[in-house]
Amino acid sequence: MLPAIGLTLPLELSIYLFLVATMFSMGLGLTARRIEAPLRHHRLIGLAFVINLILIPLAGIVVVRLLPMDMDVAAGLLIVACAPGSTIGPKLAEFSKGDISLAIRIMFYLSVLAIFTTPVTLTLILPGTITEQIDFFSVMTTLVILIFLPMVAGLAINSRFPAGADRIRRWAYLFSDLTIVIFGILFIWVQLTGEVRFIDSFFSVGIGATAAVFILVAFSMLAGYLLGGPEKHNRQVLATSSANRNLGVSLLVGASALTGHGEAFLIIIVYAIVQTLVSGLIAVKWGQKVRREEKQKRKELAGG
Repeated sequence: MLPAIGLTLPLELSIYLFLVATMFSMGLGLTARRIEAPLRHHRLIGLAFVINLILIPLAGIVVVRLLPMDMDVAAGLLIVACAPGSTIGPKLAEFSKGDISLAIRIMFYLSVLAIFTTPVTLTLILPGTITEQIDFFSVMTTLVILIFLPMVAGLAINSRFPAGADRIRRWAYLFSDLTIVIFGILFIWVQLTGEVRFIDSFFSVGIGATAAVFILVAFSMLAGYLLGGPEKHNRQVLATSSANRNLGVSLLVGASALTGHGEAFLIIIVYAIVQTLVSGLIAVKWGQKVRREEKQKRKELAGG
């Protein structure tokens, strides 16, 4: 049985559905050979590991110590900082006209690593009174079911039956996008009905915690962009992939660690809203700039 993650049941189910559908559709676009990054990507994959598994958690520790916030809220923030591998990385790469293949590899490796690294990292940086509440085996089992198995299933179908995978891939991607729409509709509905007022989350967690979220998102994007090498499209992929933490992992770990700490749990929702809006808007702006440049080049070639 899947654990409750602190939201209304329809929203919880839509998140689970999104995770499974997205990972399965991503797997359909992968083969064992494709996820073996070519030589030119080895350095970038390594940098993605350093940024997401080391730099961002360390930045999270610094931020929660410098800014005033409740200890439980700080724990929730650190859980997000330690959960890499957002599934929307490839979609943001598409928006920004970045290297989608690189984004998929980063998402794949980080999503798999997050199942194991997040619990380990948290045991090192969270107080023992909190980590003692986390059923890491249950969390890791759930993550394997929701993230790893759907992706491997898609990969297996694509590797063994490529023709069949080609036929269902488009529908799988459409269904994955539909789950985002479903979540968005449910999200707006609970706002309108007042069942859950996520806008109040920003006030509940406090100014210090909200500021910390913006600082961590900005740091993550800057770290990815500045360390991403000379090619702009690679820097953009590392920036957006790093800025977006793994909501599924964060919610599941948070459900175990922060039971009975409602306001602390809200920081995960705040982080999800901020990272999606900030990185999404920037990715769209980057994509618009690329399209303008391409249009200008076509005009110049036509005129020449």
